[in-house]
Amino acid sequence: MAESKPVAATEPGASAAPPAASPPALSDLSARTLRFWGAVSPIYGVILGLAVITLLPWKSPLFSVGLLAYAALWIAAGVGLWRRARWGWRLGLVAGFAGLLLMVVVCTGLVMSWVYLHAIYGDFGLGASIGALLFASVGLQVLGLVPGLLLRALLRRELRADLGGGAAVVTRLPKVALALLLAPLPAGLGVHHATAYDALPGLSAEQQAVILAHLRARLDGKAAPDLGALAGVPVGAGPIYVTLWRKGDRVARVTGEGADLAAAVQTAGDALLAHPNLQGKTKVAGELKVDRVLATATVPFADSAIGVPVVALSVNPGLDGLQRVGEKGSAVLLADDLLKLQAFGHAPLVPGIREMRFGLDAQGVLKRLGLPGERLERVRTEGFVSYRGERHPVVRGNTPPDVQGPAGWYQAAVDGGYFVLRQLQPTGQFHYQYLPYDDRHPPTKPEQYSLPRHAGTVYALALLYGLTGERLFKVGAEKAIAWLDQQIPKACGDADRACVTRLKGTKADLGSTALTLVGMLEYRRRTDDHRYDPTIRRLVAFVLSLQQENGDFFHDFDLRNGQIDRATRSMFYSEEASLALVLAHAALGEPAWLGAAERALDFLTGPKYADFFLGKFIYGADHWTCIAVDEAFDRLPKPGYLDFCLGYTDFIARMQYEAEGWDNADFAGHYGFGGFMVPQAPAAAGFTEAVISTWSLAKKHGRDYEAVAAQAGAALDALTRDRIRRDNAWMMPRPAAARGGIRRSLVEQEVRIDFTQHAASALIRGAVLGGHDPAAASPASEPAG
Repeated sequence: MAESKPVAATEPGASAAPPAASPPALSDLSARTLRFWGAVSPIYGVILGLAVITLLPWKSPLFSVGLLAYAALWIAAGVGLWRRARWGWRLGLVAGFAGLLLMVVVCTGLVMSWVYLHAIYGDFGLGASIGALLFASVGLQVLGLVPGLLLRALLRRELRADLGGGAAVVTRLPKVALALLLAPLPAGLGVHHATAYDALPGLSAEQQAVILAHLRARLDGKAAPDLGALAGVPVGAGPIYVTLWRKGDRVARVTGEGADLAAAVQTAGDALLAHPNLQGKTKVAGELKVDRVLATATVPFADSAIGVPVVALSVNPGLDGLQRVGEKGSAVLLADDLLKLQAFGHAPLVPGIREMRFGLDAQGVLKRLGLPGERLERVRTEGFVSYRGERHPVVRGNTPPDVQGPAGWYQAAVDGGYFVLRQLQPTGQFHYQYLPYDDRHPPTKPEQYSLPRHAGTVYALALLYGLTGERLFKVGAEKAIAWLDQQIPKACGDADRACVTRLKGTKADLGSTALTLVGMLEYRRRTDDHRYDPTIRRLVAFVLSLQQENGDFFHDFDLRNGQIDRATRSMFYSEEASLALVLAHAALGEPAWLGAAERALDFLTGPKYADFFLGKFIYGADHWTCIAVDEAFDRLPKPGYLDFCLGYTDFIARMQYEAEGWDNADFAGHYGFGGFMVPQAPAAAGFTEAVISTWSLAKKHGRDYEAVAAQAGAALDALTRDRIRRDNAWMMPRPAAARGGIRRSLVEQEVRIDFTQHAASALIRGAVLGGHDPAAASPASEPAG
């Protein structure tokens, strides 16, 4: 059989195939560049695509799909570049320029957001400013660095010559890209001009007092003071609002307008007398609150698809209100109204951590305002309220206290103790939460009741009794500790051990047991009641059974199999156990317990942070540790313990707000991370317990303690200022029931039993350490109930 011979394309009868497209002739530099970016570009595109799919929340599918298309563009460009095709080079230019454009859009958005938030929250903290710039720098690097390098490589003269890219539009790309990089600056300036408040100056104390006295006299049918001091004073950026509050209800609200403030107050007084709820009455009870509008600013995008998140971040909590303005009418919610509605603290700052919440409930607020399609404005007002005939300036729903310093701390501690006693139920349990604007206790399921916080409240009541001598605190502690003793099972892995259980009795944990010990031991120390000594010994035995050789502790015990859980770790547990052992040795004198306490404190002030790199630069949940080393001073006077606590207090001092140098002076003394979120009182209470112990310990060691004392004093002043008092409770139905409670923050009404007990413990210890004589004022001047 003859061998078949292939037919050449040049032979007669053969069909001519089109010549294969061949890459253009390239220099070595061009070929290497295209190959390199042909490998890098698909990798970059795949990383971007995976980031979009796995990391970004798909709140806007169109935006996410667009980013995926951008990632696909990089992959396609990489294929063309690898093949050294002219279309790949052109696609690479498109991808690089699109990347720069995306970077500019993202960075401009970040800068505009920062400027917008700064306009709303004032000096919302150096940390927030740095954070915005850090995010912008990440945008520059992640979105702009690779595209910029790609454009730089592909726009070289050699590549343009090899690939025929000499067109003017190509050569101008670098200049266009450079011009785009300047976009964030004018955009930020534009946002600042459009959104920043241009606020009027506030009124003097005398002018505010004249307004309240005039309105009160007219309501009471008396001769009203002359308004001459207000003649020629601007009304403000809107009408003045006058509200009469009674038992937490808004009985009447009127507005006043006129050529000047004197005329506006006169008009508001006329409107009050004509109000349907007040007409014909010669004497009206309640508190008068006046709000004068200092400035307004439009909220952008309020009725757009992104309106809800924009509005949620467009109100400075407790300082701003919102109003709808338009041809169809207007509606307003002042700052007080938003506080009363509990519209703040709507979303977790960190997903899953409900303890830290921020933002406005925009959907609920917009629904209340109604009038869709009209202009939405934020409204900044200055407020002042009349209480017992006196003017009180209002900031974030709060008024200044009469007394601060040790005398004020003492009264605040006593008020907090009485509040705790009002939460004590006949069973011996405490109401876990109280909502003062609603005057109710939310129901708590039995399995949700916190035994550690119950024990901590026993500790606070015993401490208050010991440092004030008020018998009612002793009675409350006795009742609460008797209930707690009944919850302890007869055995815990061993008949000689007792523990505090959770999860329907299947688990016991170190923290609950340790705090129960702390409560019982403080009660024993202050009352000299020894009836719980057998239980104390058994609880200590359980704590010791969980101690490790290095002094640290295991944290969980499984009652079903009688085994220690060696993996689970929880905050505070080891630190609470160290305090329990120190107090137990002081009470019952077992030498082995002091040795165990020393090993625990040695670990907590040393190896706890020495075994990992970051530990050399940070502190953690150490406030119980510093309470323990102060309690142990007479038996374990180690200077290293003091050095550790001085380091800890200096570390947290960096988070403490100062009164001067920024807009939010009412944050002074609290702890936080900027002005974006109103600081939470529990942080000041918990941290300050440790700072007070460090103050006490420094005095005992003969070391300088002035800075630590000032740090503690600023926080105690903040707690004293922010606690519920009669003069800052005009929106509460029963001020007497709420008095002394410590709210989560000034804009979140929740009063939890542990918030108040930590604050009361810190306040009473600070008052005594600061030199206040408990005999100087009787805490029984306002007994519980």
